[in-house]
Amino acid sequence: MRVVVRLREARRRRIHSRAVLDAVTPRAPAVARAVVARGPRRSEVVRARSDGPLRLVCPRRAGDAAWVVTSSLGGGLVDGDDVTLDLSVGAGAVALLTTQASTKVYRGASSQRARVAVDGDGVALVVPDPVVPFAGARFTQRTDLSLSPDATVALIDVVTAGRVAYGERWSAASITSTLAVSVGERSLLVDRVRLDPARGDLASRMGRFEAFGTALLLGPRARDLARDLLARVADTPVGRRAPVVIAASPLGDGVIARVAGESIEAVTRAVRELVAPLCASVGEDPWSRRW
Repeated sequence: MRVVVRLREARRRRIHSRAVLDAVTPRAPAVARAVVARGPRRSEVVRARSDGPLRLVCPRRAGDAAWVVTSSLGGGLVDGDDVTLDLSVGAGAVALLTTQASTKVYRGASSQRARVAVDGDGVALVVPDPVVPFAGARFTQRTDLSLSPDATVALIDVVTAGRVAYGERWSAASITSTLAVSVGERSLLVDRVRLDPARGDLASRMGRFEAFGTALLLGPRARDLARDLLARVADTPVGRRAPVVIAASPLGDGVIARVAGESIEAVTRAVRELVAPLCASVGEDPWSRRW
């Protein structure tokens, strides 16, 4: 017990030290980069560079995909953090982008951005763990997917109510999340969600829901799976006060699904199940043990 307390105190001191340093010397935006290409036997991370608080880890797994796992020096995003990851996936390559754990967003203003470009018939699996905004957090995130016409992508994104067990249910100062998708030269989607207490108390507006999520399947290798998912959702009636609600819409040759639920675990499980068939089709299980 004493060890746990000491670890917590050390982390608080580290975060406080960063905040004090930032007040004196404002941080420049951090841009980390990774490049995945097709190797002789499997996909490989041929270039990876961390920057600022954004760290990249590239474990070797048994499957074909090259894994890129992000983490943060501060255990999450602290006030003033502005981080971007540029991921480039070459033709014939399979890349899996995920996080070491849930993304904790501490009090203050912070932002993160992922720019994923997939060439040729490459495949990108963008499957981060949920975002957990703390009380007073002003959080902005954006994901840009730039795909060639033959590329395939699976993406999930979950934003939670925060530290519900600590009484911080939907108590962030603001949450803005944007997803932009382009195929070739054509913009296919620009979707923006903004939760702002200035427009009304978030907890009451979100009602019984503890998290919301997005799942996206797009590209030639996802076409049949997307069609099956659309049909399945259309044939499944939404019951009164259902613990999980799923809505799906066609998007190009794919599908985008929205999920809301009464528990974080239920929403996380639901979005993962929606993209799991595509992950399995390329021989990957993103939620197995990572190390």
